[in-house]
Amino acid sequence: MYAGAGGSDLFGSRWRELHLLDSVLDQLTRPAIAGTSVPASVKDQLRSVGVPLGRAPRREELIAKVWGRKRPLMRQLDAFDDDPMPPCA
Repeated sequence: MYAGAGGSDLFGSRWRELHLLDSVLDQLTRPAIAGTSVPASVKDQLRSVGVPLGRAPRREELIAKVWGRKRPLMRQLDAFDDDPMPPCA
């Protein structure tokens, strides 16, 4: 698998970014009342992983942007992993 738990290998930062993207996706996909804004803490996390925010970002748009960052990262990491990548949404 990877030695990235401590971040000591070449791909440690990529695994950390993948973990952060997963965490943001988890928070964005939680049930919320229609029309409510994204919490400030989630907006901060989105900025920290480089996802641009518009004036009034919709959850669906943000989820698509996060997945847009996650897919290529998963492909990069999969190319260096011996284990097959599990199917994802």
